[in-house]
Amino acid sequence: MNSAAPSRKIVFAALAALLWFPLEAAAQDVATRRAAFDQAGDPVSRAKAVAKLGEAQFQQIHRQAGAGNYDEALRVLTDYRDTVKSAHAGLKASGRDAEKKPAGFKHLQIHLRQTLNRLNQLILSLPLDERPPFEAVSRELDAVDKELIEGLFPRRPGKKSDQKKPAN
Repeated sequence: MNSAAPSRKIVFAALAALLWFPLEAAAQDVATRRAAFDQAGDPVSRAKAVAKLGEAQFQQIHRQAGAGNYDEALRVLTDYRDTVKSAHAGLKASGRDAEKKPAGFKHLQIHLRQTLNRLNQLILSLPLDERPPFEAVSRELDAVDKELIEGLFPRRPGKKSDQKKPAN
């Protein structure tokens, strides 16, 4: 029996290391991509950097939620939301017309739509009492997504125009 105890300790240590290294690597990946986002000079580059940073953040969210660390998962999700809002605000402040020059707007919208789909699937896997704060962040992200779509496609069929048609 005594010979089994050291082998169990080795197995436990190996399992702990296998679980810890991916989490540590994910945290470093987020930090590296956060630095790239923060250093991006123009709004289009920042919007493109959101996709890479957001992917790393979502992996971290998924891992934390899967491990039952809902508070940490929510913290990372709110950080992601703030990053998306910052990139979107930068694009709007640049004065660029999303319809005529969609670079940045398009990248952010595509990434955000994919993330929202994944987030909604994640929310369904959460315990019922943990869902409301995640759902609130999802609604905020969905509002940004809708605003991006409105900017990219302002003249959609069936949409009422702000301009009055000339009388015949």
